[in-house]
Amino acid sequence: MTARETLLRLARDARPYYATLMLAIGLGTVGALTNLVPAWGFGQIINRVITAAHPDLHSLYVMLFAIGVALVAGALATYGQTYLMAWSGQHLIARMRARLFERILRLPLGEFAKWRPGDLIARFNSDLQIMTDAVSISLPQLITNTVTFVSSFVVMMYMDWLLTCSLILVAPLVSFAVSRFQGLISAGTVRSQQRIADLSATLTEALIGQRIIKAFGREEYESERFGKRNDEYFGIYMKLTQFIQTQPLVLSVLMTSAIVAIIWLSTREVVVHRLDVGHLFQYWVLLANLINPMNRFAAFVGELSKAIVGAGRVYEVLDLPVERADKPGAARLQNVQGQIAFQHVRFAYSPEEPPVLEDFTATVEAGEIVALVGPSGAGKTTIVNLVPRFYEPQSGRIMLDGVDISDARLADLRAAIGIVPQEAQLFRGSIADNIRYGRLEATDEEVRSAAREANAEEFILGFPEGYETEVGERGLRLSGGQRQRIAIARAILRDPRILILDEATSALDSHSEVLIEQALDRLLPGRTTLIIAHRLSTIRRAHTILYIEAGRVVEMGSHETLLAKGGAYARLHATQFA
Repeated sequence: MTARETLLRLARDARPYYATLMLAIGLGTVGALTNLVPAWGFGQIINRVITAAHPDLHSLYVMLFAIGVALVAGALATYGQTYLMAWSGQHLIARMRARLFERILRLPLGEFAKWRPGDLIARFNSDLQIMTDAVSISLPQLITNTVTFVSSFVVMMYMDWLLTCSLILVAPLVSFAVSRFQGLISAGTVRSQQRIADLSATLTEALIGQRIIKAFGREEYESERFGKRNDEYFGIYMKLTQFIQTQPLVLSVLMTSAIVAIIWLSTREVVVHRLDVGHLFQYWVLLANLINPMNRFAAFVGELSKAIVGAGRVYEVLDLPVERADKPGAARLQNVQGQIAFQHVRFAYSPEEPPVLEDFTATVEAGEIVALVGPSGAGKTTIVNLVPRFYEPQSGRIMLDGVDISDARLADLRAAIGIVPQEAQLFRGSIADNIRYGRLEATDEEVRSAAREANAEEFILGFPEGYETEVGERGLRLSGGQRQRIAIARAILRDPRILILDEATSALDSHSEVLIEQALDRLLPGRTTLIIAHRLSTIRRAHTILYIEAGRVVEMGSHETLLAKGGAYARLHATQFA
């Protein structure tokens, strides 16, 4: 997306705030125009009071009053402009922040997997912060300084057009310098933001993987890795700073040369009596009004260039595809029984990769417990991810109670499904909040009942704050077995017709395993259940076993039937459980 396209898009997004922005620009214009009054007033004081043969003290008081009123009015107008610009800008960015979060939530899992968490976090933190600074600080000052520059230039042209035209001689050089540095600053900002994303990604990985880092003694390695990326960011940032700081320096040299020339020429005008001292002083004050915006203009343009780059990076995420919307007239799923039929399903994660599932066909009857068994990479996780439409198959159909799930309302489909992952994912908040995540409108008694059925209430009540105990980031204050029982309580509270279970006991101690097995015995009956099975106890619980290999069903039947058959499942059983 080019800078022009980004600006046009920002302008469209800012439409709700046009009235406020126009009022802010009007106040900024008033504030800038009041800067002309001191120049005119001091010129009058010099001519009528200081250098006059008969000083007019009344004019002195009038001029001082006018200057005071102008300065106060200018300060109030500038305050109003800054506040209104900040209000509009912050509203716009708050909306963009909400849209960005909403878009990330709606990304298909396949698209989400392409992004590093640190890169997305950088869009939230660094890019939006750059935009915030630009609209709250740089843009209001740019407007005020632009009006001050233009108004001072117009008055100077009126006072002495020939003298003022000498300033125009440096305009092409100033324009070239601004354009050249703007390109360098934009490119440098892109590289800087990419390095910030790298830093955020490294930090996120280190925070999530603290136990692994400590277990393998890799603190020094991670420190060096972060230090390397930190140094890369430092080098690129300093290069960007060099461009930003060099721009006003170059402009200052150009403008200083023009100022020296104008002061020399204007002084000669006084010497030859074509200009009086009062007008000379007024002209010099206006010249200062002209130069100050010019010197600061480069910095404002640099900040706005960085903000445009940041906006482009935010729009890059906002333009990502979302999960496929429901088709017009999508079927409502009511009174779901839970029969699932896979019909000649083919799925690959990307066109360049070989398919994970190829002509996969299987039927799971309502209320049936089905264990998916097979070697790593056989496609078991892919199968259970296709049922809630986390991914869409390239061909074939998945039917739920005879309805193609691609034709059903996505909200209805997922409302009928509960998931208990192998690694329970909890959110910051209380234990009650995490259980209630399964059904937000659940009462406190329903939450407690679900916890009791999940064999979780005993350890919950052991905490001083009970159900209000904070679980910490990702539930790290709890043990693995405690987190898993809360995840099961969450699924019980949801009361789904279809349950997807990624072996919940495979990484737990025997005591926790027994408690969770008891909870599952209460949870599974009557529900259609797909289990990615790792343990023999889970496999034996299943009514049917699907042995998956290379994305196809190789064998299907009960545990005893498949053992008697002596095929692939029997060999796996002998290898793993004998």
